[in-house]
This record gives sequence, C-alpha cells and structure tokens, in this order.
Amino acid sequence: MMIVDEKYRVNIYLDTNILVDYIEGTYPLLNNSIDYLCSCPFVNLRSSHYVLFEYTEVRKYHLFMSKSGKTKYTSFKDRLYSLFQKRNKKLDKDALKAKIKKTWNRNSVDYNHIKAEVIDKIQKELDILRNNLNLNFDEHVLHELLVFPTNSLCLSTKISKEDCLVLVSCMHPKEDEKLEHCILLSRDNQYYKSYQDNISDVDSVFQASNLERPQFIHTNKIKYQQNKQLNLYKDTSVDITDVWNDIICSALKLKNSDLYIGETYFFGKSGTSSQCVYFDTKNPDITLQESEGLLFISKDLKTKISIAGPFEYMNNGNKITLPYQNHEFTKYSFLPNSITPDILEKLRQKGNLVFYENY
Repeated sequence: MMIVDEKYRVNIYLDTNILVDYIEGTYPLLNNSIDYLCSCPFVNLRSSHYVLFEYTEVRKYHLFMSKSGKTKYTSFKDRLYSLFQKRNKKLDKDALKAKIKKTWNRNSVDYNHIKAEVIDKIQKELDILRNNLNLNFDEHVLHELLVFPTNSLCLSTKISKEDCLVLVSCMHPKEDEKLEHCILLSRDNQYYKSYQDNISDVDSVFQASNLERPQFIHTNKIKYQQNKQLNLYKDTSVDITDVWNDIICSALKLKNSDLYIGETYFFGKSGTSSQCVYFDTKNPDITLQESEGLLFISKDLKTKISIAGPFEYMNNGNKITLPYQNHEFTKYSFLPNSITPDILEKLRQKGNLVFYENY
C-alpha cells in the first residue's frame, strides 16, 4: 500500500442509508463501490457519532420487523385499511413505522423478548464497518459549534434538522477541526433535492460559519466522465473502478487547485522527444511557476511519483523562463534528470495528474 499525504486524500462521508444498505448487501454495485473506496489509498472514508446513532435506530427497526414476521390482520376492516394504505407505499411504511415505535410489539412479538439477538447482531455489524471499512465514528463528534449552523440551515432551507446536522458535521468534525473538502454520499432523494434547490442558502449558512460546503453525490445520479451517469441501485454492468477513479481525480484537482498544473499527454517516439515528459494545463490563465519538484498521480490511482527539479520547460518548441504564461499554447515539456526507464515510461503515459511539490 502506497503512503499518500493527507492533502491528496479525498474525504468521503457515508450517510446512514449507505451504511445500512452496505450491511444488508442488497445492491452489489454499491457494496463493490464502498469496498473499492476503502481500498483506495487516495480516499478517507468517514462517518460520525450521529450516523452511528441513526444506524442503530434503523437497523433495530429492520431487525425487529424481520423477526416479528408478516403482518397478521385480525379483522376484515384492518385488511381493507391496509389495501387502501398500499396505494401510497410511503404513507403505508411511515404509518406502520410510527405505530411499531409506540409499542415495539407486533404479531405477538415483543422487542424485549428478542433484544439480546438484536444487540448482538448490530454489534457484529458495527465491528464489520469499523474493521472492514476502517470507519472511525469518533472522527466526527457532536459538539457545541454544530448547533448554530445546523439550526440556521434548518430555518433557511427545506432540509430536515437531521440532514442539516449531517451536512454541517461532515465538514466540521470537531470544535478545533474543519475540513477543506468532503464528498457526502447518500441515496436520500428528498435530501438531495432540498440541497440542490436551496444551494445558495446552504452556501450562505456555511460561509457565515467559515465552513466549506460539502460536495453532495447521490448514489442514484453519479456523474462521471463529464456526460455519463450511474445508478448504483439499478445498473449492473459497469466498471465502478473507472467511475470512482474519475470522481476521485476530479476531487483531487479541486481540493489542490493551487498546486494542480495539468495532465500529461503522450508525444515523441524517438530521439530526445521520446525522453521528455509532456503535459497540458488546458487552462490559458495558468502561469507556470518554479517548484522544487513535481508530483504525478496516474489516472488509475495506482501510481504516485515525485521527481525533483530544477526543470527546464519548453513551450511551443522554445525554452522559457519562469514564471511563464502562454494564452495561445498551453502545452509544456521538460527533460527529467536521473530517472529510470520504467519511471520515465510511467511519467509519459497519458492522463497523469501533475501537481507542484514545495511550491
């Protein structure tokens, strides 16, 4: 496992529904995604005390429902009411949940009679989340400085108080810690819609508390490679590695925008040109600066290479003096010093992300 500096690790905060779905294992593409993100050295999977509380409540209800069997109707009137309710499945589920949580008794099964099984089961599930996904729920704690922005967000938007707390706490893990970048991963449709519809109000609340706004990714609407979209709950024949690599690379460029220069491209098959490294800033406003070194991260996230300067850059066939900017031609090259042929081959591959080191 390669060692990756914290600033090149993308934070991905898992909402409660993601953890529940992962444990229940109903959606293979979701589980494959979470397992890959856990194994990727450029990712930090995160969660919180609050998500832990919500997870416990949701799984307690699901386990109780599975152990208390199918609903038994005591009268024709109850059966008729049930059929009427099923016209609106959400209303039916919400009404049933509210009823169950008043008594925790269903089909002559009382929660107290099965709670030992439920406690044992949930404890084993939490061990899986901690050990298999390296999740530390203590990284994001409930603290006093969450109160004001959470309350403000709830009043300023249509987002529920619970979802407001998740949104704020994912960027403010502890009183003395704030994250510069974090992706919130959730499958909650209403949450996502409220977030998108109220994005300017969300921005205002976060700015007022000197917090960065999280990037919200809906698992049913994952956008990648500019114009493609993926649903982790329906699609099956997709290489999720490529999808997440594209998302992670985009996040790395955004998180380290002050250090990001551009991407490598392949050029030159013989002579000196075949010994050079080529990259394109793709941004005419970027000014190339002096740096002690350069960091290259491959687009498949399997390779991370640092090389030391100084660098004699070429632009459009001419040697340049730094700092340098060319609005018309954004492609640059340099001849690296003292590197092995296999390292040179990797540096010359198309699509490596290029960052300044010690700039």
